[in-house]
Amino acid sequence: MAGRFPRAWLDELRARVDIVSVIGARVPLKLRGRRYWACCPFHGETKPSFSITPDTQTFYCFGCKKGGSVIDFVMEYERCDFLDAVKELADQAHMQLPDKDMSHEDDGASRALRERIWEANRAAARYYHDLLWTPEGAEALTYLYKRGLDDSGIKRFGLGVSPRHGGLTEHLMEMGFEEEVLIRAWLTGKKDGRLYDMFRNRAMFPIIDGSGRVLGFGGRIMGDGEPKYLNTSDTPVFNKRRNVYAMNFLRKERNLQAVILVEGYMDVVSLRNRGVPGAVATLGTALTDEQAALLRRFAPEVRVCYDGDSAGQKAILRALDIFEEAATPVRVLDIPGNMDPDDYVRANGAEGFMKLRPMAPAEYRLIREAEKHDLSTEDGRMQFALAGCEIVRRVRTPVEQDRWIRYLSERSGVDARVLARQVGAAPPPGAETARQRATSQTARKAEAFQPAEGQLIRLCASGQVSAELLDEELFVSPLALRIVEGLKRGETPSAIVDAQSEEDRAEAARAFVSPLDEGPVEAELAFEQCVGVLRRQRMDAQINELMETLHQETDPVKKNAQMDMLRQLTLERARI
Repeated sequence: MAGRFPRAWLDELRARVDIVSVIGARVPLKLRGRRYWACCPFHGETKPSFSITPDTQTFYCFGCKKGGSVIDFVMEYERCDFLDAVKELADQAHMQLPDKDMSHEDDGASRALRERIWEANRAAARYYHDLLWTPEGAEALTYLYKRGLDDSGIKRFGLGVSPRHGGLTEHLMEMGFEEEVLIRAWLTGKKDGRLYDMFRNRAMFPIIDGSGRVLGFGGRIMGDGEPKYLNTSDTPVFNKRRNVYAMNFLRKERNLQAVILVEGYMDVVSLRNRGVPGAVATLGTALTDEQAALLRRFAPEVRVCYDGDSAGQKAILRALDIFEEAATPVRVLDIPGNMDPDDYVRANGAEGFMKLRPMAPAEYRLIREAEKHDLSTEDGRMQFALAGCEIVRRVRTPVEQDRWIRYLSERSGVDARVLARQVGAAPPPGAETARQRATSQTARKAEAFQPAEGQLIRLCASGQVSAELLDEELFVSPLALRIVEGLKRGETPSAIVDAQSEEDRAEAARAFVSPLDEGPVEAELAFEQCVGVLRRQRMDAQINELMETLHQETDPVKKNAQMDMLRQLTLERARI
């Protein structure tokens, strides 16, 4: 996303916006030495571990390990994406956004058109809501009452009704909205030169983003008709793959234990109306990779709570794969009796819903797998055991694997030691899917740089040592090398942090925020010591590699040459 903005413009934004002022407006700060400290706003704590370094315009929490630039802080605190964070900071700095369009969608829509669509959507939401309280809205109002809502709940979610025979298009055009705007907003259709409302005779659920803007609508048909649910198609301001229903509530919630992902709008409304926080829903589509990555921002884990029927169970299994690929911690709330979340919370209340036990993905998969086999037969138990071992093999930690091996042993009757050998065996060729390989790769954390690398980065970032003195060949960590290259190009620490991937930003910020108070003499000594450490480590690696090659070499001439090189490296290593 940073690539959508000119680099020079972003550099000026970071220079104009003071990270201490931005964070201080949201969190009480205390100055200690050269840094500001606070209790971290991203995790509960009583002793400050959240640090801000004004010199580098970066922050880092030594507790939860979050860190980055001022843009990263606004993204994390306000639960918004890069674009919205930049817009907020640009408004604060009285900077105009670059002329080039910076929309979420790359469809060529102008900023003016998007603003106009947002205005039309807001006007449409008011029209639908007001209509609900008229005789034409009686059927939809009765439907909402029967679903357990009262007037307060209806107003809280801005629910409404679309007229049976249309009327929104005429109303909005009388307000001055242009035909093109209404069509691009997917509020109005056009056929044979005639304009018509896209939503008719439906209970209306406005889809609102974290900034309070109406992006589109979901509509539930009143009476018979297809489709039962109709959703705004993609527009210049709305993409179903990148949003969730109730984002406007989710963004305001702090210290959530979990985000609860459900399938339907009414599920969200019922849960939240009864006091269950964190509930959101997909927007008429199956869960997407983008939604999985989005929800990771808001809580330590996501709990998937789809309908209890067979279709819902299959959707849960697909969702688990997607969340694991996105490295988003996930568990399942399995609703009994083929009920959906709306039915269950109305029958059992918020307290009963919160008592549902979050289930680990492996357990849920094993339960669903067991249902496919006749466990009363030896063959059925054997097939279940083999399939179960493939499920357990996907579990990353040995402790968790042991737990599910014992569970599988109890269900299948196969000895746990036999199952453990089966789980530990290499999977047959082609058994690992592309999604499993991607999940495994995504789950690996970025390699943290060595202490000596981090110390050298801090010395250069603080101005105590020139970055030109650094030898890039000494750096082993790819992240450390990228930071050094950025420092040599004269980039600011905050710009370097923003240039890293989402997984690497906190680690990069840690190098710039960690305590460092050496004087000039101590800084020079620290520089020499760190360079010595890295040189020794580099030579140790070369010696180990040469010894491995020497062990495998059979040609006497080449072996003697390698022996000479090894002696030379060993002597040089001793002199460092």
